[in-house]
Amino acid sequence: MNIRLSFLYLTRSPLSHIAETISTSSFLVEHPIIQPDGSVERVFSYSGNAVRGQWRDLSAVYLLEKLGSPQVPPDGFHLLFSGGAIGGEQQTDIAAARKLRSALPHLSLLGGGVGNQILSGKLRVSCLYPVCAEAMPCLPDDLLAAAERIRYKALTFEQQFSRKDDSKDVKLIPYIIQDAEKLLAGPKAKKKTDSKSDDDEDKTQQRMLAELVAPGVHLYGECDCLGVSEVELGCLVAALHMFGRSPVLGGQGNKGHGRVTVDVRYTDLDSGESGDFLSIKAGAPPLLAGKAESAKAAYDQHLRAQYDQMLAANGGEIKQLLGAASS
Repeated sequence: MNIRLSFLYLTRSPLSHIAETISTSSFLVEHPIIQPDGSVERVFSYSGNAVRGQWRDLSAVYLLEKLGSPQVPPDGFHLLFSGGAIGGEQQTDIAAARKLRSALPHLSLLGGGVGNQILSGKLRVSCLYPVCAEAMPCLPDDLLAAAERIRYKALTFEQQFSRKDDSKDVKLIPYIIQDAEKLLAGPKAKKKTDSKSDDDEDKTQQRMLAELVAPGVHLYGECDCLGVSEVELGCLVAALHMFGRSPVLGGQGNKGHGRVTVDVRYTDLDSGESGDFLSIKAGAPPLLAGKAESAKAAYDQHLRAQYDQMLAANGGEIKQLLGAASS
């Protein structure tokens, strides 16, 4: 089957996706977009490669959990989480490729390298662009009216952070071994001839500046699933369910950044049929919504059941392919 999934994310907290860092300042990834009048505007873009890499990790964790959380050797680990590596003279072994695709839908869906075999993936993942006027060339027709009213410059902001040296906090001093004489003497007076003092080396805090996408911004992206089987599509559904445990995009999640909700729709590229696929909201597991809720719930359960049955039937073979040992 050939299916396109359309993703509409909504940021619930500031989003960090860094292109470059200059000194203590970090800046968002931006792409140039040609405007209808021929001008060029730079607009935030969340990498499709980052989306795909996150799905690969989530799918790998799901697979290993279903296999009883075995420990895998480095080669098996890199195959699951990074796509493996290629080595030796390049050859094509169709029978071996079919065996790998059958036993590991995770690898068949996302692609990878095993020995001297390259298995191409079946996903075509786009970048995510904000719903705004400057990104309209990258958006579908049904979002253009909303985008036209929003200017990109209103969607990002800069925020300063500080990193405090807790060893200088008087309330915490009792919990650290100190040089008593240096502590009692206090700060050393700086001489005019000194180019650097002890105080310069022991600053109490560091200031950092980060460019962020604001909460409340919609981001749109697509994923074409080409020639996938029901089991392989179920593998992607499993990864999205894993994402629902902690729906976070980008970096600095430990600071509360990157929290999102997402609505996903599907379009059958052969028949043209379309409908709701799944939805991830705050504080809730992935749910189906809309007029096709009951029918798509049965479809989703069928995909998950297919995937679970595949793992139960081929668990031993998969463990052998990965060189896994039970934990």
